[in-house]
This record gives sequence, C-alpha cells and structure tokens, in this order.
Amino acid sequence: MVETAPRNSEFMTNVAKRVLIIDDQRNVLDVLREILASFQHGHVYEITTTQSAADALGLLEREHVDLILLDMVMPGTGDPLLRRQGLEVLKRIRQLGIKAPVLMMSGDYERQKEANAMTEGAFAYLHKPFDLRQLDQLVARATASAISR
Repeated sequence: MVETAPRNSEFMTNVAKRVLIIDDQRNVLDVLREILASFQHGHVYEITTTQSAADALGLLEREHVDLILLDMVMPGTGDPLLRRQGLEVLKRIRQLGIKAPVLMMSGDYERQKEANAMTEGAFAYLHKPFDLRQLDQLVARATASAISR
C-alpha cells in the first residue's frame, strides 16, 4: 500500500520536492515522514511511503520523485538470507532509468553492503537509528543534486 502525506505549506516556496520512502517497517515510515516534514530546506516535502518494493516500483514507473529513501532489508525481494534485498530494488530503479538520488538505509553495519550500495548508484548510506543532523544534511544535498539532473 502506498500512502501520500498532505503537503505542509508552512515552510514556504512554490516548489515541493517529492520523496518516496520504502521500508517494510511501518514505524520507520512514520518517523521518517515526520522528520522529513520538519526539515526547513526552503521547500516543502511531499512524502509518499510504502512497505512494498513492488508498489514502489509501480509508483516509480508512473510518477516522478526527487528523492528515494530505501531500506536495505526488504522482504519479498531477492535472497532473504543475504539481508540486502534493497540492492535488488536499487538495481531495478536504475534499470527503469530513474536518476533520483537514493539514500540506502540499514540497521546492519556491514561495510560490504555499504560498498555494494554505492557501487549500484546509491547517493549515500544511512545507519539506523538515524543521526538526525546527518539525515538533514544528506536530504538537503540529495535534493539539491536532483535539481541539476
């Protein structure tokens, strides 16, 4: 199921940045939605969330997004024993020709997973629990880089 939050017009400008957050854990989606909505980067964030890789890929085939936050562990995709199914989703996103920056997220601290994500075209890699300052900076940088694409 895909959920879209209403726009928060409190933060200014006429340009909304569309963000898709993909994570199998509802509480992570809710927390990230709240955090991103609080960021003050000179525009509002229109945030869509989904717990399903298939729903996310379907949405990305139909709609433009400026930023994607993607969990590394996504049940229902790839080999569950490897705990890196998000890499398969990232590969599919790139195969669709989608150039939006992707911030990969994981609670695992494995350098090889990080390296693989960066090799497959991730913009950055975030660890759970999130460092809010780092998340803020990465979201600002990623959405700024999307402008020039």
